[in-house]
Amino acid sequence: MAAGQTVRESFSVTEDSPVVFVTEPSPHFLCPVCRKLYQEPVIINGCGHTICKQCASTIEKCPIDHKVFVREQMIVNRFVVDHIEDLLIYCKHGLLKQGDTHVQDPSGCQEKIHLGTRVQHEENCQFKIVHCSNPSCEAKCRKCEMVEHKKVCVYNKCSHGNKGCEFQGREEDTQLHETTCGYRALQPIGVSSALEQKTVQLETSNRELVKQVSSLNMRLGQLEEVNTSLQGQLTECNKALKELNQKYETVVSSIEQVVTMRNRRSYGSPGGQGEGRPRSTSSSSIRHSLSGSPPGSRMDKWNMPFQFKCIGTLRGHQDVVWCMASKDRKLYSAGKDRSVKIWDLDNLQRGCIKTIQGHADTVQCMCIGGDNLYTGGHDNTIYCWSLEDYSLVKSVTGAHDNVICTMAIAGAYLFTASFSLQEAHDNIICTMAIAGVYLFTASFSLIKIWEAKTMTWKHTIPGLHHWVRALALNPDKDKLFSGSHNTIDIWSVTEPFSLRGKVDHQFGSIYSLAVTSKYIIAGTYNRNIHVYSVKTYEYINALKGHIGVINSLCVSPCEGFCFSASSDSSIKIWNLENMLPIQTLQRHEGSVNTLVVHRDFLFSGSEDKEIKVFMYFQMQMGFAVNT
Repeated sequence: MAAGQTVRESFSVTEDSPVVFVTEPSPHFLCPVCRKLYQEPVIINGCGHTICKQCASTIEKCPIDHKVFVREQMIVNRFVVDHIEDLLIYCKHGLLKQGDTHVQDPSGCQEKIHLGTRVQHEENCQFKIVHCSNPSCEAKCRKCEMVEHKKVCVYNKCSHGNKGCEFQGREEDTQLHETTCGYRALQPIGVSSALEQKTVQLETSNRELVKQVSSLNMRLGQLEEVNTSLQGQLTECNKALKELNQKYETVVSSIEQVVTMRNRRSYGSPGGQGEGRPRSTSSSSIRHSLSGSPPGSRMDKWNMPFQFKCIGTLRGHQDVVWCMASKDRKLYSAGKDRSVKIWDLDNLQRGCIKTIQGHADTVQCMCIGGDNLYTGGHDNTIYCWSLEDYSLVKSVTGAHDNVICTMAIAGAYLFTASFSLQEAHDNIICTMAIAGVYLFTASFSLIKIWEAKTMTWKHTIPGLHHWVRALALNPDKDKLFSGSHNTIDIWSVTEPFSLRGKVDHQFGSIYSLAVTSKYIIAGTYNRNIHVYSVKTYEYINALKGHIGVINSLCVSPCEGFCFSASSDSSIKIWNLENMLPIQTLQRHEGSVNTLVVHRDFLFSGSEDKEIKVFMYFQMQMGFAVNT
């Protein structure tokens, strides 16, 4: 930027701490109340709009739709917080005040920094104005110029000043003076008296320590006696615990036998459904593995009444779990801890069997195509991993200029989405999907298409409405559905990747999508799930019940049921025949971000760093299962 050229100022500016953005933030990041960049953004219950937390304390109705809201039920909009902290600004030590605005100082700091790391950078910036370290000098200069200033500062003191020398001068003069200073051979003022005082203090402290050691030795003897007693009690407790475990396993086995016999009486008649499912939630449920479904199950057809029951938890991630995928009896998960973890679905008791690493930041999305696993994240890189030996096949650095929100793969290409139209990209990847050999990824305002085999860029679909956070393929995998603000677009998955349809709506941003042979199912920011006809694109119904953003959707293998995950920490199961809820699963302690259905099992990844395992249970009328 040329000297004197005005930069954009879209945030409140003070004399001490001006904020000048490299690119003016999107209006979507401005609070509708104060018209400034969001400060502690929170989601209003009821309508789903976002305002500043401070602004919320001054109003009683939403400024957009004027609905009354309850302050105690508002939740932090973490998605907006993360993106505001990623906005680029100029360092304040590289700005000059010019009238009512600020311009870039060509002689100052030229760094462009993230808003979230501003304080740390500006505190250590070499262009920060600091005072001269000589107490008598009142001069100020940039930190990087301090060495040169010291050479000409006339207040440099003689190193023998603590002995009484009062000489001050330029650095060169001071060094020359010190070679002939008459105070060189003298002891520092007050050294002898200080040493004597320190010696007395040490002797006093030593006597106190001797007393303390004696007291501690006595206490140690008492603790050793208590320890011996506790060891004896622990041995008895372990023996009793072992006996209780044996009794517990016996009781569990008996309950399973009773329940199985009860189910056989209910379903065992000729021509019936077959044996009922076991209903025990003991450790044996997780032990039997996912190599086959429970007795009498059919993964392609779920019959009412049924329920899903939590049978275990997969732990290993050190931070938020953002995405999952499954194939060939393996579950793959990734998140904010930058690692991809692999779980054996035939033996979940083994825990994580493999961890692969490569990403330098959060892994936001993943999908599987052929024999490869594709991952994308906040380091702006797409990785392709072999599913045979989990080695890195290829990577594309800087795949997008913005967050890659979603991916899909079909045919021979990979599709991605972002804000920039350039072929070289340098921003975050959020989500992806795959079908055949085409890979799609999505981000702000566009979708990108890649050749999955070679990971080379093929095509860009630009000009979409705001963030493209969700991609989904229809069952025939010949259409790609993309969800953005107030729009669902339908694209061809073959060249020239043309627009084949559009669903316009007024329900806000789409955060998740699922497509069946009958329905387009969209999860939105306004906490509802909206259903459209996949043939006519006509609006059918709204599935209401969540009180948070709908982060993930998936459907059952038979397409009769839908699972939804929300930032309200819950999972809901919906009957797509009558559009009614069947069950609510509440086992997580944070936002539920991703879902995977594998045979008769449901896996959910959450902000609480855990993956919950739920299993399908056929029920007889009047028999409830706790979840």
